[in-house]
Amino acid sequence: MSKSRRTRRPPARPRRREPESVLRAGPAEFAAALPELLGFPPVESLVLLFLGGDGRPDRRMSLTLRLDLLPAEHDREVARQVVSRAAALRPWGALVFVVSEDPDDQVALVQPDPWRDVLPRADVVERPTVPDLPRRSLVHAVIEELSALGAQTVDAVLVRDGRWWSYPDVVPATGAGEGTSLDPATSRLTGIAALSGEVVDPDRDAVVARAWPARPTSAELALACRRADAELDVAIARGAQLDDLADDGWAQVLRAVAACAPGSRTALADQELARVAVALTLVPVRDRALALTAGDDDDLLAAAEALWADLNARVPDELAAVPALLLGLAAWLRGAGVLAVAALERSLWCVPTSMAELVLQAVVANTEPAVLRAVLVDPEEVWAA
Repeated sequence: MSKSRRTRRPPARPRRREPESVLRAGPAEFAAALPELLGFPPVESLVLLFLGGDGRPDRRMSLTLRLDLLPAEHDREVARQVVSRAAALRPWGALVFVVSEDPDDQVALVQPDPWRDVLPRADVVERPTVPDLPRRSLVHAVIEELSALGAQTVDAVLVRDGRWWSYPDVVPATGAGEGTSLDPATSRLTGIAALSGEVVDPDRDAVVARAWPARPTSAELALACRRADAELDVAIARGAQLDDLADDGWAQVLRAVAACAPGSRTALADQELARVAVALTLVPVRDRALALTAGDDDDLLAAAEALWADLNARVPDELAAVPALLLGLAAWLRGAGVLAVAALERSLWCVPTSMAELVLQAVVANTEPAVLRAVLVDPEEVWAA
């Protein structure tokens, strides 16, 4: 449907200034907020929350990684791979979470960490074993890898059946206790996520499904898209200047973003949605949308992501490539890695482009959001249409 459009490189824009405030929360609050931090409740997972690095304050969360738990024989390799992904960040420290419903291990002696000597238990005859938290060998391997990287382990926590335990706090002589109940209602992180409208899906598959529409494009919207694309082709054939077309298209995008702002009661008609989708096929409009998505206005970003998600879900596949690209970028910049990868893969499935491939490679390589912003927030001021 859409045809190739000529490009125009916009002037530079100042780099986004990172916020100075530091969120202070303890391991219990992070444990309660894992579903909000990941976008879905983790199941049988290893989760690392990295803090500091790359010029950030030591207590600022900088990167979140989650992996499925593998059999214990792979603990060393899993630890090496997950920590190596943060090597370029040079984090100050990390919080380690094991989410598992495995029962306690029965051991002769609990080893709190890889380097602490523990005296033998005096009651070993009367009580040959004591309960220890599961997957401690994995935790030890992660701690060792973090130490080799020069990063501190702030805490290592087991989350199981609505409760949490700290691995270092298990008393070797008595073993694991009954843990502490998670309390999402008192977690500041959970509250912040709720205020910002973060969506928590029931599981990882549901997150991926958000990037892949379940319903076909309606006949009315498909017709509106064909008409909008034909109007643009006619304008190009009649000699319209790309700059003028891009400015008109960008004005339509901004009106649509405003209509998607939190609390707005304006609903986009099919014709408006179609014109926005077609306008995004113009490379200068796409680049301005990339700059907007990499900006620092939370309300504007929420409205933009809502628009990208709506376009991705509703327009025909050949017009969904750019909205899916923008959705993937927006998701990555706010820490939703699973949705980011799924949306970028859908963008490449719809229409393979070098931009989507580059962003996907950056995401898979765990490129810092600040790095992507520095690269993408250089088109002209996004509000200058």
